[in-house]
Amino acid sequence: MRVPDFELERWKFTRQYFCKYDLTETGVDPLTVRDLTGSDVLDLKLDYVTTNGDEKLRKSIAALYKNVDKDQVLETHGISESNFIATNLVINSGDEVIVEVPTFMQTAGVVEANGARVHWFHLCEDERYMPNLNTLNELVNKKTKAIVLCHPNNPTGSILDEKAVKGIVEIASDVGAWILVDEVYRGIEFEGDFSPSFVDYYDKAVIGSSTSKVWGLAGLRIGWMIGPQEIVDKGAAFREYTSLSGNPISEYLANIALSEPMKSKLIQRGRRLANDGFTAFSKWMDTHRDIFSWVKPRMGVIALVRHNLSKTSPELTEGLFQEKSVAVVPGEVFNLDKFLRICYGLPVPKLEEALALTDDYLEKHMLLKTPAM
Repeated sequence: MRVPDFELERWKFTRQYFCKYDLTETGVDPLTVRDLTGSDVLDLKLDYVTTNGDEKLRKSIAALYKNVDKDQVLETHGISESNFIATNLVINSGDEVIVEVPTFMQTAGVVEANGARVHWFHLCEDERYMPNLNTLNELVNKKTKAIVLCHPNNPTGSILDEKAVKGIVEIASDVGAWILVDEVYRGIEFEGDFSPSFVDYYDKAVIGSSTSKVWGLAGLRIGWMIGPQEIVDKGAAFREYTSLSGNPISEYLANIALSEPMKSKLIQRGRRLANDGFTAFSKWMDTHRDIFSWVKPRMGVIALVRHNLSKTSPELTEGLFQEKSVAVVPGEVFNLDKFLRICYGLPVPKLEEALALTDDYLEKHMLLKTPAM
C-alpha cells in the first residue's frame, strides 16, 4: 500500500508542539490522570489485554448508541485505527467509492491508497455544508461500493439530523452500498441529545469514534469501530497486524470516563468548554466581518473561516506561527483555497490572548482593514 501524505497531520506535526497557542487542535482542554482517578491505577499489571477490548468498556461504548451490542464493538487505538481497519475491510482496488469533502482526510487517503475509484461529494458553503441528497443520489449507482462520510463534520461543524441520516441510508440501501462514517465529534454538540449515529439506522454502516473531543481524553488513544458482527470479527483479526491490542492503563481510565457519574460530568464539561470558546470566538469574528466570514458551526471547537486577505492561507498561517507562536490550519490541507480552520477550544483567557496576537500580526502587516476592538 502506498498512502498519500496526510497533509493536515504533516502540517500540524511541525508546528503543533512548537507553538505557545495551538489553534490547530480539535478537542477540548485535556484532563489529567488525577482528574479521573486515585492511586489504585499504580497497581495495574502492564500486561497484554484482549484484541477486541475490555468487555466492560465495550458495554459502556455500546450504551452510547440505541441499537448496539457489546459484541458489535471493537476497541481500537484511537479512531485512526478504526478508520484504517474499516476502510481496508470494505474497500478494494477498483471499487467505486463516494467520499464527502471537505473532511478529515485520513479515510479518503486510505480509500485512494487501496486503488478505489473516488467520486467526490462536495458539501457547499451556500448550503451551510449540509449534504445535498439529490446530488448524492445522482452520484450513486449500482457499482457504488461505499459512501464515506465524516459527521458531525470536520472541518465545517455541520450536524445531520435524523431525517438526513435516514435519507442517506435510503440512498445507500437502494444499491446495497456500505456507509463508512467518522463520528468522532458525536457528543460535542452545543446542546441537546447526541446527534444520530448511522449504526443505529443501517445494517451496512461501520462507524468510528473515540475518547477524544467531548471527553477530553485524546491521549488515552482509546477508539472504537462499530458495525455488523462479521465486520467486527474480521476487524479483530486485522488488528492483530496493526496494534494487536490496547493497554491496561488506557482501558482502566476509559472505563472510569464512560461510566457514571464521570460520564455525565465529562459530557457537561466538554460542552461547556465548547460553548464558552464558541461565544468568545464569535465575538471576535463579529469585529472582523470585513475580512472573515463563516457558516457558524453547530458543534465542536473548530470553525472553518473564509478570508479575503491578500496573503494565501499558507503564507498567513506560517507568518502567525513564526512571528506570534500561534498555530492555525490553512484550508489547503482540505483542498480549500482562502480558508482557515481555527480551534476555539482553548481556555477562554488563552484563546483571547491568541486572537489578540492574531490581530497584532494582521495590523503589523496591514491586513486588518478596521482597528480590532
